[in-house]
Amino acid sequence: MNLVDKYIFKQLSNNSFLILVLIISVFCLGKSVQLIELMVSRGLPALVFFKLIFNSLPQIIPTLLPVITGLSVFFVYTRMQTDRELVILQSSGHSNFALIKPVVIFSLFLTFLSSFFTIHQAPLSNKNFKILLYTIKNDYSATLLQEGMFNTIGKDFTIFIKQNNKEGLHNIFIHDTRDVKRPTTLIAKKGNIINTDSSTKIFLRDGSQQFQSQNKKLSILYFDEYLLNIIQDKDNSIFTRWKSPSERTMYELLNPDKNSLDDIKNSQAFKAEVTLRFAMPLNILFFSILILSFILTQKFDRVENVSRTIKILSLIVFLQVLSIISSNVSIKFINMHFFNFFPSVFSLFLTIFLLFKSRKLVND
Repeated sequence: MNLVDKYIFKQLSNNSFLILVLIISVFCLGKSVQLIELMVSRGLPALVFFKLIFNSLPQIIPTLLPVITGLSVFFVYTRMQTDRELVILQSSGHSNFALIKPVVIFSLFLTFLSSFFTIHQAPLSNKNFKILLYTIKNDYSATLLQEGMFNTIGKDFTIFIKQNNKEGLHNIFIHDTRDVKRPTTLIAKKGNIINTDSSTKIFLRDGSQQFQSQNKKLSILYFDEYLLNIIQDKDNSIFTRWKSPSERTMYELLNPDKNSLDDIKNSQAFKAEVTLRFAMPLNILFFSILILSFILTQKFDRVENVSRTIKILSLIVFLQVLSIISSNVSIKFINMHFFNFFPSVFSLFLTIFLLFKSRKLVND
């Protein structure tokens, strides 16, 4: 790269980084609103909150990069046009192709970065996010049972604990509604949480069980020790569940389980997900080139042109909407998974049309 290319590349990098930080900050703020109630109710440490946020970021970065690159190209080249830098470069013999070169190099770099996210990191992070979220909601260890509060576990258990320390649980109240016709209440002085791979249990000591007998009279059963199973088959509910296309590896998408009815029904979604993971990075390259071509083919105006700014921003929005529509079409219609590449192909042909229509290119 020559000096001009390095200058433009640096400007694009700085602007893209700032826009990315801004958008991610807004996303994290919106995401935190959804997660903060869960974190507070469970009394979880801040580390778990940041794990959830970081695991959700790789899913949106490939979607954001085409928009970020387009905005960066718009800001950099519009400023250069306002400061007469483009006029000087064009007057000194730089063709439109020469001015597009640093954008192509920068976009290719982001294209490879986006490919890493779409093919590898995003599916892995999406899977980890769902597992972590499930664990938070269903891992009722002693640290997650809050003192002085009624802790609701699933649909069947309500647990109140007066004190929770290293020795275990103290003064425990449990309301069990697994049998709707015969709900029971357990009261114990002490207890401990027992976590296994397949279940979560509470071991109660020195307590009583209260329930209504068949003749509607209150019956009380005193016990020295009582083992209550509050969660069963934890592994079956998360690790053997059906995984969505967005959290599957490329191998799992290309080789679905032929014995799974869900996999057969979603075969088109699998194909669409494969093409989408390659199409999204390409959108970065072709969208940015199209936006720059539109800027370079506009007539120079000494006064800031508001209508041109609106046109360019509208073009960025239109391209992103077109990408979303193409993704939905590729999923809903059989054998239309390659339609994910339509935004890139459309941008390429429109770029060629604009450049060859430009008088400046003809003169060069």
